[in-house]
Amino acid sequence: MSLKAKLVSSVAAFCLVLALLVVGILAVPSATINMGGSISFQATDVNATVAITVAGTEETIDPVNYTYNASQGEATVENVWKTTAWNFDENREIVVTITVTNKDTVRQLDVAWTQPTDMSAQNVTVVSSGEASKTLDNSKTGAGSTNVATYTMTFTPEDENLAVEGATWTAKLVLSNHAGA
Repeated sequence: MSLKAKLVSSVAAFCLVLALLVVGILAVPSATINMGGSISFQATDVNATVAITVAGTEETIDPVNYTYNASQGEATVENVWKTTAWNFDENREIVVTITVTNKDTVRQLDVAWTQPTDMSAQNVTVVSSGEASKTLDNSKTGAGSTNVATYTMTFTPEDENLAVEGATWTAKLVLSNHAGA
């Protein structure tokens, strides 16, 4: 066999191996998060909104909005937002954002946030941000004040090669009028 034939066959074999490697890498599916979770809301005699958005999933998850309106005779209202099975997108990070807005023009709003339960034993790391207890100004307060609080939960797989089956988490948000307001 001539040197030219050996060279051509070696280059062809190398290209074939390289092509198979690329196809194999692209065929690896993203980690599946088959977990259920929920955020419980309890709102007592408040005028507020709670908005939830989810980013980082292959599926499109519509934003959710809850409106609590004490002026309509709502004393204590409880809601539960539940999740379904999620698949990570290519960024390998799912972020849930909860935004609370005090809509009352007179009263301040107390917000109590209970962070999501630990999921490290279930191959998922969850990091939560936002103050556990916060008082929001009324919606007519001037510059430098805020009537909005934002909480985030970020889920990432600890081992991206392992699927997550049956993982669960819970978090809670309690809204009430500020004492003395």
